[in-house]
Amino acid sequence: MMEEKFEINDVPMNLEEAVRLADTLNYRHNGGFIVAVVQDVDTGEVLMVAFMNKEALVKTLTTGLAHYWSLSRGKLWRKGEESGHVQFVKKVYVDCDYDSVLLKVNQIGYACHEGYRSCFHNKVYG
Repeated sequence: MMEEKFEINDVPMNLEEAVRLADTLNYRHNGGFIVAVVQDVDTGEVLMVAFMNKEALVKTLTTGLAHYWSLSRGKLWRKGEESGHVQFVKKVYVDCDYDSVLLKVNQIGYACHEGYRSCFHNKVYG
């Protein structure tokens, strides 16, 4: 039952619904953020992990395009705004602690800023 309440399949959503959902989350990481795990909607491949503040989550939910908070730049950014490698958000899940989200996306181009499909290209074991 809880899973149904926090599985979002209708992205983009209206602003009121997006704010209502964003207000339920616990922005406790790194001084005011949630963790966003990004996964390919078709293959399940983990593409990247990033931080979101409330504004980034609301923009993601209302536009259908992934937005994040850049700790290094200290600003909100839309994935692909410079590279053109956008993420179209298809599904959103909230974890049991309400401090992380899982975005299932259609990735256009590369997710990694180093030019790899996934940020998880450095195999260290197995």
